[in-house]
Amino acid sequence: ALALGLGQGTVSGEVFTNSFLVRLDGELGAEAADRVAARTGFVNRGPVLGSKSEFHFGHNALPHARSKRSIPHTRRLKVDPLVHSAVQMTGFKRVKRGYNPLKVENLVPYMRPQRDPTDPYFPFQWYLKNTGQNGGKAKLDLNVEAAWAQGVTGKNVTTAIMDDGVDYMHPDLKHNYNARASYDFSSNDPYPYPRYTDDWFNSHGTRCAGEVAAARDNGVCGVGVAYESKIAGIRMLDQPYMTDLIEANSMGHEPNLIDIYSASWGPTDDGKTVDGPRNATMRAIVRGVNEGRNGLGNIYVWASGDGGEDDDCNCDGYAASMWTVSINSAINDGQNAHYDESCSSTLASTFSNGAKDPNTGVATTDLYGKCTTTHSGTSAAAPEAAGVFALALEANPGLTWRDIQHLTVLTSKRNSLFDAKR
Repeated sequence: ALALGLGQGTVSGEVFTNSFLVRLDGELGAEAADRVAARTGFVNRGPVLGSKSEFHFGHNALPHARSKRSIPHTRRLKVDPLVHSAVQMTGFKRVKRGYNPLKVENLVPYMRPQRDPTDPYFPFQWYLKNTGQNGGKAKLDLNVEAAWAQGVTGKNVTTAIMDDGVDYMHPDLKHNYNARASYDFSSNDPYPYPRYTDDWFNSHGTRCAGEVAAARDNGVCGVGVAYESKIAGIRMLDQPYMTDLIEANSMGHEPNLIDIYSASWGPTDDGKTVDGPRNATMRAIVRGVNEGRNGLGNIYVWASGDGGEDDDCNCDGYAASMWTVSINSAINDGQNAHYDESCSSTLASTFSNGAKDPNTGVATTDLYGKCTTTHSGTSAAAPEAAGVFALALEANPGLTWRDIQHLTVLTSKRNSLFDAKR
């Protein structure tokens, strides 16, 4: 938590974006903000956390990132009679937490007996049902079949995937997509569709979404942990630099429609970076756990990081926050993954790929309506935990954010994992 205030001063190499935090002189509302933006040459990108006095302004003539403050543009805002203050937003790096890309296998899907989901990739979802496939330890899995057998499948629970977008037209996701709870904060529109690239770089969010809520028995890919829950897409990673305002609005978006926020990203895992939520983002998280879900509190699930022994997730202010549930990875035979970081804040492990068989990744949805078996890293572990929490919230909708943390500790299998590095 000590990392939360770092990186906010003027530092050598600091980057300034074309985003500005504008605070009006009172709760004047969106119409007043629009007037200020129009006469100063800016665009009003919307309120910050629903505020009537704080707004996110952008200037399209400025580059997304530059090394110097734009003093004339800031001054133009400050002299407006309706403006109390204006601050140009600094930019910072946030990286997706997938381990090194895995080689795509030529797997041939096959059908299981009717008692299991009939989805063709279910046999490869060893983290849902571990029968010892690929050298794994039989029955070492998420133990979700016991919940499914009782009819607990995530109904009436929405998980927001805060990432590079979600392919909400994917046949395994489209019926569980919650459009009302979704938004694109990278492009400022309600359609958080991924920006396609030749290297499939923006497949990350779609893969995470499938782990949570891919549909069952529809003949497509595999099945989600909470396959009758809903997913919301919050596109916020796909720009050169992150800003405090984009992060804050993402984590504070529709807190009474969204139950769980899943984040498989964070500061760079290079062993040198100490960083965490800035001011507005911290306010969004605190408001979420205190006021979200009609006072029960939103659940923020975080991937703990993939820096391995060379990094420490205590230096990650998101994973180390008391308000988040930090998740790392175990592989299919019970070993801690070799890329796991060690820190006191990690609350539990779910499953992902590992050193024993690097190609034993996580089977899930992918771009272009396709499927993959190579999702990886703590990026893949965090959405599994989000799916388990969705099951818990269906079983008991009255659970608070703090109850979820307690239940995670109390119900995890404490002696199931071992550290292969020791």
